[in-house]
Amino acid sequence: MTPVPLELPLRPAEAAELAMLIFDGAEGKPLSGDVRNRLAARAAVLKLQTLTPFPGSLERDPIHHSVYYLAVDASTVDCLKFPLLLHMALAAAPTSSIYYKPLLIGRMRRPNGSEMVINAIPFGPLSRQNVETFAARINSAFYPQPQGARTTITVEEDYPAAFDTFRAIQKRTGKNFAALSGDYHAAMCAAIRAGWRSAYTTAADLTAEGGEVTDLGGREGFSRYAAVIPANPDDINAGLNDAEKIYHQIRHARAAMKILRGFDLELDAADPMTPRSLRSALEYLKERGHAPQLVCPGPVAEKDLDAMAATAQHFQITLSFRYRGEPAETVRAIAKAMAGRLNYRVRNAAEAEFVAEHLL
Repeated sequence: MTPVPLELPLRPAEAAELAMLIFDGAEGKPLSGDVRNRLAARAAVLKLQTLTPFPGSLERDPIHHSVYYLAVDASTVDCLKFPLLLHMALAAAPTSSIYYKPLLIGRMRRPNGSEMVINAIPFGPLSRQNVETFAARINSAFYPQPQGARTTITVEEDYPAAFDTFRAIQKRTGKNFAALSGDYHAAMCAAIRAGWRSAYTTAADLTAEGGEVTDLGGREGFSRYAAVIPANPDDINAGLNDAEKIYHQIRHARAAMKILRGFDLELDAADPMTPRSLRSALEYLKERGHAPQLVCPGPVAEKDLDAMAATAQHFQITLSFRYRGEPAETVRAIAKAMAGRLNYRVRNAAEAEFVAEHLL
């Protein structure tokens, strides 16, 4: 355990108040969404000045059931914020075997119960190993998943706002569009802090030269990889062969890291595809046993949408589109042609809200 520093990033009394609320409201009960919502309502009335809790993140230790984990922001007097994971345990519970050398916040006695111990662990987008450990050791539901047949909206920026938008859409429509791209651990951290236990996808854009990915280091955990099919007018199959090499490279890199979760391969055409070129590419890859799960064909003329959708349905793949500011009727035309199975890539939560409105 790390010794207590001279200045803590939060007030121990506020951490104790939050911990007592959790023990009183969750101890001896299944930790369900209803319990988390009730705790969130009660936490909202606490006068916390140095702590901002994220009640949706609350998890119970998988082995020691009187041990809880909760993501918080600690706020100092100069308004700096430190993302932390609080480890709250009854004093009789064993020391955490999941996170080593946590920062001791304090030992406090509950007014009507036994003594409790509160520790803190760094837990922000840059605390990559701590975020990975949370999903690996506490709740694997926070790992990203392959897309499958789900329609998704892939957001590139501001992951916390994206999850707020996805949750609002899901509550309103029952549809789960959640997907993110860019930073794997930042995306997973945002999912944990938001308490997003439904399926979501994380996508990585790969740069390849001669069929070799220039850098996969640190990106083995993504659930989707987008690889560009380079334009080659002399030999269209050369680009497809490069895509096949990239697939094997990803698979081997993940195996070396002992990552057994599935992943999707998305092919991103350097030049816009026609229904004919899409079918030709998919036939070629299917014959070689490496058909992708998604294809981004580039801008598609409205007259070609039905033919593109029929080809995608025949090969059981999902077509992916990039939002470039087109009007609502264009988004609706794409959604209608794809019959609800597609991926739309947007920059931020505001664009995700706009696209979702017209996908539905």
